[in-house]
Amino acid sequence: MPATPRRRPATRKGRPVLTRESIAAKALEVAGAEGFASLTMRALAAELGVTVRALYNYVEDRQDVVHLAVDAMLTAWNPPPLHAATWQTSVADYAGSLRALYRRWPRALLVSLDEDTPPASVHPNRLLHLDRFLRLLRDVGLDVPAALAAHRHLSLLVLSFVLLIDGPADRAGDSRGGDDLAGDGRAGDGRGGLVPDAWLTAHADLDIPTLREAAALPLPTADEQFDELVSAVVDRIRGGLGAG
Repeated sequence: MPATPRRRPATRKGRPVLTRESIAAKALEVAGAEGFASLTMRALAAELGVTVRALYNYVEDRQDVVHLAVDAMLTAWNPPPLHAATWQTSVADYAGSLRALYRRWPRALLVSLDEDTPPASVHPNRLLHLDRFLRLLRDVGLDVPAALAAHRHLSLLVLSFVLLIDGPADRAGDSRGGDDLAGDGRAGDGRGGLVPDAWLTAHADLDIPTLREAAALPLPTADEQFDELVSAVVDRIRGGLGAG
């Protein structure tokens, strides 16, 4: 019977055993929940239950930690295979993989805003998956500039969707999602409506009949809204094929 490989213990003499991988995982967890601005060496050490000095035995500085966290996030991104024969499904699958990645660590996506000097190098997945998506669209008939524009459009839509729809809904435990008209991170009134009833009641004198009619309608679920987003991207790509 083959020997069972030994796992490195999580603690030694009651103290956590550090690795660059464990540091990256915890850094990504912190950045994903609170943003990279909250990721200080002191805060990270406290989360790991170690001293700041102990961290420096494994990482060079805070920028090294940021790089490790971004690397860990992109390592977790594994879109399914893309096939030109079923390109619409492949576009939807690719978009879904982006959504899942972004949704797992939503605030980590803002690294370019939080960091003055984001990581100088990039994980191979960032390049490989982009190349495969561009190749998919080129294989079905788009030229490279049009394929790049389609990817840019898709990426921006998914990013904004996760931050404005999935994020607030996930924090509120509301699977329906909601619009954030106030721009304050709240997903409607917690019931999935367009705007809270209290807002409309407080401004009963406002002449906004169309908004009141719209507010009475239930919003589609977050998944249904995402499907609409993907359909819009697919229609744009199809339109590009027709123009070609």
